[in-house]
Amino acid sequence: MINSNILKTWNEERIKYQIRYAKSCAEYHKDPENLDNKGHMHEQSWVLINVFGLSAKQVEEVEREDGFTTEDILSPEFERWCRL
Repeated sequence: MINSNILKTWNEERIKYQIRYAKSCAEYHKDPENLDNKGHMHEQSWVLINVFGLSAKQVEEVEREDGFTTEDILSPEFERWCRL
């Protein structure tokens, strides 16, 4: 039971971070000259890859799909994650 709670929390934090990354990407694309936005985007992509274990392809999916990977969208937890 404890492992499932840890995994649930891990996935929720990952999804929240992915959504934050997608918002940073949108801000950067609105104003590519703003180097703060570019820095936020690069730092967050590093965290998604090196902390949460996403691949570069999944990070691109997160950017395109407003914060979700294809695997997330197909997950039975997707509707709950949309409410985070």
